[in-house]
Amino acid sequence: MALTKEQIKEFKEREKAANDSYGFRSVADDIAEAGDKEWAEKNYKIAEEKSEDQCDFSDLAGSILEKLNDKKWAKKVYEKAELNSEDCSDFRSLADNLCEKLKDKEWAKKVYKKSEEITDNFNDFNDLAESLCENLGDKKWAKLLYKKAEAEAESVWDLRSFAESDLPDIGGQLIKPHSFSHTHLG
Repeated sequence: MALTKEQIKEFKEREKAANDSYGFRSVADDIAEAGDKEWAEKNYKIAEEKSEDQCDFSDLAGSILEKLNDKKWAKKVYEKAELNSEDCSDFRSLADNLCEKLKDKEWAKKVYKKSEEITDNFNDFNDLAESLCENLGDKKWAKLLYKKAEAEAESVWDLRSFAESDLPDIGGQLIKPHSFSHTHLG
């Protein structure tokens, strides 16, 4: 389907105004949806050059997969996302994308492991365990992480949110009510 003159004009104006990865990715998404995959690819390449962090690269890879159906290129961009991951949240988010969008659970396991290695607080252990259950169905690994989360709880509020959360059925009790006191948790 050929673009109309109005679409071409609009997209050229948006290209001219774009100055970062998000701007070029956004215009590329719309160009691809309008039917010009070749022009979209040029903008995705500029977006890749302008990408600065894990989020930029992951979002770009997702667009490349969705709009161009180019798994090979998306994988290369996800590799750049991994290289630009800085904290446990970055690695966890990337692994989530690898599972959900690229359908590569083996690679995701390795990235989740990197996230675990640098995780050191209640919320991050808890979030990582939820991702493992949801994306890998790995209840055994998740249970270990939930126990680490419990050990890192610093307040009654941490334990309360933990107890009220929708934990998957992973077998066995996690929170031992007698093991915490108000004096311990401040």
